[in-house]
Amino acid sequence: MNIKRILGYQVLDSRGRPTVAVTLTLSDGSTHTARVPSGASTGAHEAHELRDAGTPKAEEFFAGKSVYTAVANINSKIAPKLLGHSLNLAAIDGLLVEVDPTPGHQVIGANATLATSLAVAKAAAHASGKSLARYFQPEGKLLIPMPMVNILSGGAHANRSLDIQDVLVIPHAADNFAEALSWIVAIRERAASDGKSHGVTHLVADEGGLGLSFASTDDACEFVLAQIELLGLSGKVSLALDIASTQFFTDNKYSLTTSGTTYSSDAFIDEMLNLVNTYPITSIEDPFAEDDWAAWNAFSAQAPAKLQILGDDLFTTNLHRLEKGIAESSANAILIKANQNGLVTSTQRVLAHAHANDFATVVSARSGETEDSWLADLATGWRAGQIKVGSTHGAERTAKWNRLLELEATEETEFAKPFSQ
Repeated sequence: MNIKRILGYQVLDSRGRPTVAVTLTLSDGSTHTARVPSGASTGAHEAHELRDAGTPKAEEFFAGKSVYTAVANINSKIAPKLLGHSLNLAAIDGLLVEVDPTPGHQVIGANATLATSLAVAKAAAHASGKSLARYFQPEGKLLIPMPMVNILSGGAHANRSLDIQDVLVIPHAADNFAEALSWIVAIRERAASDGKSHGVTHLVADEGGLGLSFASTDDACEFVLAQIELLGLSGKVSLALDIASTQFFTDNKYSLTTSGTTYSSDAFIDEMLNLVNTYPITSIEDPFAEDDWAAWNAFSAQAPAKLQILGDDLFTTNLHRLEKGIAESSANAILIKANQNGLVTSTQRVLAHAHANDFATVVSARSGETEDSWLADLATGWRAGQIKVGSTHGAERTAKWNRLLELEATEETEFAKPFSQ
């Protein structure tokens, strides 16, 4: 079975912004479509998302965010290179590198390469008669990942209603994914109800979390813990924080708008240590800015032994930055985002290298998502152990949760318990 046609075109993501889609047609007549997500709080070291701002192709009604150039690159540069090829994902990703050998796919765009790579992966799974998860793990029980789910959102996702980006929950004591999701739904809905009962108007943030305003991160943590306690889930559900510190790091200072406080790196290390030692926080993401390596290293040396110190902007699913973090003991976990990398196979290579060096891995969605569910299959097929999709509102989020429910119901699976006590 080989590739008969590749067509790139522009679609919309969950924020109503343009993104890239690819539909691939095989010689058996089947079609396979992949759409790529887009982030709001993007790291400086991510692969290049090609948009049309400043070019003749820029669509004025999309404020320069159209992706017609990336689409044209798929149809004029990528498609002729791949037509007629058999479905060897590694080989085809290699051909995409030949089309654009730059490290971050700056020429044709990582949004163009990833959409193509994903469509090929889905087509290859079809050709092998397997689900995408089973394509990556043909034998044995599939590992359904532990969810890490937004309850409160701020930062770039909710107009700075909180200084930090998210307060999340991890249902570490759940026996299976279906139970874990039921706990999360209850916490999120109770948080929305409690906010209303206190006369607090909330918005739904980009990833479906609640945009409630709090004067401090401590207040936000106390609020979520209260919901967990009222549901009888204390000790069964832990907190996670996404600090997204790069977003408020300027002039070598951490400046928090809501609280009106500015910290040096050393003072912010103390602030983060106080948080993780005060509350049942199992995971903390991007507590320091993407290039403040000294702060990461110092915090990791002092943090509780069981704390997951998770790098997103720090690593940007980049093998060389991960290697530096491993060598310097800067963190012990990495967020895996395929669109930070640009290819399916090299994204998987980063994840595998993390596992080989005893790093935990969290496969993650972006704030600008699509209705595709391939992320759930990648997290499961790659045995990531954890997944971060957003909250439980929005079809672009529930598509991933529902796919995991489907995999748990229809496949031979086990549930990841990285946070079991």
